[in-house]
Amino acid sequence: MKKWKHINFEQRKTISSCIAHDYKLKNIEDIIHIDSTSISKEVKRNRVPVKISNSKKDCPKLNRWPYVCSSCKFRYRDCSFLKMKYDAKIAQDKAHANLINSRKGLDLNTDEFYKIDQLIKAGNDDNKSLYQIMIENNELINKSITTLYRYVNKGYLTTKRIDLPYAVKYKKRKHNKKYEYSNNKIDRSNHTYLDYLSFIHKNPGINVWQLDFLGSIKTDSKSILTFILPNLHFSFLELINNPDSSKVIGFFDSLEDKIGTQGFVDLIPAILTDRDPCFADIDGICFSKITGEERCKLFFCDPYVSNQKPHIENMNKQIRKFFPKKSSIDKYSKDDIKQRNLTLVNAPIKSLDGNSPKEAFTSVYGEDFFNKLFQ
Repeated sequence: MKKWKHINFEQRKTISSCIAHDYKLKNIEDIIHIDSTSISKEVKRNRVPVKISNSKKDCPKLNRWPYVCSSCKFRYRDCSFLKMKYDAKIAQDKAHANLINSRKGLDLNTDEFYKIDQLIKAGNDDNKSLYQIMIENNELINKSITTLYRYVNKGYLTTKRIDLPYAVKYKKRKHNKKYEYSNNKIDRSNHTYLDYLSFIHKNPGINVWQLDFLGSIKTDSKSILTFILPNLHFSFLELINNPDSSKVIGFFDSLEDKIGTQGFVDLIPAILTDRDPCFADIDGICFSKITGEERCKLFFCDPYVSNQKPHIENMNKQIRKFFPKKSSIDKYSKDDIKQRNLTLVNAPIKSLDGNSPKEAFTSVYGEDFFNKLFQ
């Protein structure tokens, strides 16, 4: 029988009722399926005085079950002893307060604390999430991710809440005017967001990639193209100099060269993106330069509705750890972007049960596909 299980409020009400009806301890055990020793300790620990007496003597009957005056024949008469009762609501409140107090502070000795503090500080300096730090040091950090966040939020560690990405709320964004794309005459018939919804309804479970540019400062000539597969948290980054529609088509043509036309069709059946003019050449993206046949479907979100492609918006936030806003990316090379891309896909993800996007991708498509993409 489980002796460690917490007694809940309903069970405490049952105990109180059984005591009032003079049940034996063994009978209560059979009713609520809690060990009799635990019930006995529960009543003795959470009983409360009914009336304070001037007598310095304790009633000897309170030293044995039921530890309260409920079944005593003198409980309604004048009694010089301290009278005790068991109240389910009071017992529940006391137990809840004890539970909270028992979990305050740090369940660590000094050496363990400083070791965890150093590991989290070093990992955070390398732009790693708390979850990634915990997974990579699971033999040294024997704490849950919730506990680690609590340590940070309470200010126990050198790493503070403000040091974590996105832990502090952003300021409200200023909208001086809406950005208008220079080309508003593009025919997107059969490529709208409603067409996308119809497509995925007819093709349930199909992999839809999301495409976007990471915003850059106005003086930069380079931009980072982000291309992700949401259900695997897999991202593919490309540095493009002076981006335009021909450079984007060149990106997809190079992917086809790496993995082959059939590999492209199998890996990238559909793409969802925004209405950036760089993505305006629908035929150039959708049709193979080798066979002239359609290699993928392309769909566009509605204007100013970025939450229609939330996964890539979130991925761009993750990428911002390496390329902060208002900082130039012109100083980076393609190899720099590739290395940061590999860092992203090798980081463990909680929603992948501690596996990395690379492990998820290779389990679905194989190691050879991954190596071709990053060759």
